[in-house]
Amino acid sequence: MRVVTRLLLLSPLLLSACRNADTGAGTFSSDPMLGCYATHPRKPAEFRIEQQQGQYYVAFNRDEQWQRDDTVLQVSSRADIARFFKDDADQIDKALVRPNGGFGIFHFNPVATLKGKDKDSDYMALVLIGAGPVFKVRCG
Repeated sequence: MRVVTRLLLLSPLLLSACRNADTGAGTFSSDPMLGCYATHPRKPAEFRIEQQQGQYYVAFNRDEQWQRDDTVLQVSSRADIARFFKDDADQIDKALVRPNGGFGIFHFNPVATLKGKDKDSDYMALVLIGAGPVFKVRCG
């Protein structure tokens, strides 16, 4: 819970304005971050991580329309991850965060045992309203 509290404190700003976008990552990719995610494995996709010209973006599914946030997500360095997960940074494989806060997605190493990790998911997301496990799901 300490990690979640820290992450929430780092995310005080509202998500920036979104625009409609229908181009995005396919379901399958060698990049573990690309694809669609939901808060439950049987829910429809709630957000997706896309890549365009080498940069990552998040798009949210609102009323069956994908709306992409124009803010480029930053790939967190090992030092950045260590600031968020002080004692558990070695359990995080990769992290993408909005530079101004409000969104982040974290991919765990396969053997991660971090508190709050769901046994059936290798991902955790931070969205303005909270943080918790997310599941990779089929897009569309």
